[in-house]
Amino acid sequence: HSEGMLYLLHLLWLPFHVFLCLSWVDILDRPARDPAADADQMEASGSGPPVDPSPLSRSRRSTPDSSCGLRSILLQVRDLGLGYDSDEAVLFKYCGGACPRITSNHDLTLANLLHSGVLPQLAPGEPWHHTPCCRPTHHEDMAFLDNSHRWHKVEKLSAAGCTCVD
Repeated sequence: HSEGMLYLLHLLWLPFHVFLCLSWVDILDRPARDPAADADQMEASGSGPPVDPSPLSRSRRSTPDSSCGLRSILLQVRDLGLGYDSDEAVLFKYCGGACPRITSNHDLTLANLLHSGVLPQLAPGEPWHHTPCCRPTHHEDMAFLDNSHRWHKVEKLSAAGCTCVD
């Protein structure tokens, strides 16, 4: 009986998890696609272009580097999107990866109430957080020189530690 409820819970919660916990961070973790290489591979194999594995696929979840942790990317300050004109390269750190889902009695009850119609379904755009997400525990400041030779310090810009948050 509880296996059926777990399956039901999985079906009800999965779309919300993808919406809330899958973010630009997961997109950054994916390798860039090369359309020319895709075309060459399609011509050579006679099949369609390669399919990127879903961030929720079993193979992605089972790899050691897919668990919640600190990631980093080297980029120019102007690419941060904060309006600074600077060619300086900085190491931006962020949190990414999967968090284990532990089903509680509350989760099982809520899934049952939603499925039976006792609780109304969520309205589009209504915030809902049901699974752990990989989030920063604390941040660090970042200083850089702009193209006019002025120093700037942006507080709490880069993640300094990560954890799974319910």
